[in-house]
Amino acid sequence: MNAVTLPTRTSPPWRQALTFAWSTWTAIPRRRWSWVLAVGLVVTLIGVPQRVDLLQKVGWQPLPAIVDLLLPLLASLIMFLGWSLADAGSDSWRSRRTRLVFALLASAAVASLAAVWLWYQSGVADLWAQLAAERGKAPKSPALMLLADFINMVVVGGMIYAVAEVLCQRARTQRDFEAMRRQQVTLERQVLESRLSAMQAQVEPRFLFDTLVDIEALYARDPQRAAGNLDRLIAYLRAALPRLRDTGSTIDAEFDLVRAYLEVVTAVHGGRPRLTVTAAEPCRQARFYPMLLLPLVQRAVRHPSGRLPDSVSIDVRREAGDTVVALRVALGGGCADDPELARVRERLDGLYGPAARLDCAEDAGGSTLLTLRVPADGATAPR
Repeated sequence: MNAVTLPTRTSPPWRQALTFAWSTWTAIPRRRWSWVLAVGLVVTLIGVPQRVDLLQKVGWQPLPAIVDLLLPLLASLIMFLGWSLADAGSDSWRSRRTRLVFALLASAAVASLAAVWLWYQSGVADLWAQLAAERGKAPKSPALMLLADFINMVVVGGMIYAVAEVLCQRARTQRDFEAMRRQQVTLERQVLESRLSAMQAQVEPRFLFDTLVDIEALYARDPQRAAGNLDRLIAYLRAALPRLRDTGSTIDAEFDLVRAYLEVVTAVHGGRPRLTVTAAEPCRQARFYPMLLLPLVQRAVRHPSGRLPDSVSIDVRREAGDTVVALRVALGGGCADDPELARVRERLDGLYGPAARLDCAEDAGGSTLLTLRVPADGATAPR
């Protein structure tokens, strides 16, 4: 059975035009309306002395006076509505410059017709005719008044349109620049994340070489213990190498990597340092970038004095919308600035901006406390 296609009913062009105009005008933000009203009031104030002088000469009449004073504001609103339609129009119909010319001429014509009509309906034209008669001049014809007002609207409106276009172009350029800047920051952060994942996957050559040498020497004395150490090294490699494919990490995943790393270290150095890990349950699966926690642990193991700390404890908690990682190393002298600490702070700045920081403090007991604070949701901060 063949389907029957029913003809669709389309609105007439005039209805589509009215719908487009209404939707455009109702979407104008209040701030833009306030600017237009301010411009209209300025134009009104500029013409106040001339109109007051006219009213003093021909006598004060409330309705003509109010209409005559508010005509510049009305003309400004009409010109603005025309510009809004041109601004919201599509380039598929006409170019922006052509739309602006059409809008300027059309809105100037509408404003001129409205002004001349209100002049005659409110009695303003009679006041001008009375003043002309007192000066012995013939009153201006409606056609001449309409033409003069139209030319005036085009000139003044053209200047207003030019200023509006400059301001809009500046705003568009600023928005485009900010969008490009955000895109650049996003790309830079993605590159940094990839680099961190790659760095996490790279096993430190010196650590690997020293561990293999120790295992080789240990095979001559205690093959069973050497085999256990080799198993621990393999476990660490299995935890580190797959990070090359990951774009991020979690608190639990970083704990696993730190445990695997320290198990190799403690096996070679007689059980030191001991590792203690505590973490609040909501924090365990929170997003956490690689190469932030492990470098601090490696730095604690590679102390400048050559000594190993007796213990390393890591405590993770939520605090005021942040994830706080407190790394306590049972060895003093760990707050001295060095390239590793500077690199971690640089990574924090690249990933989170001012929303994250790394603090270091030494207590009287000879321990070093490194406190890492990052946003709890793992989101990067806007710049």
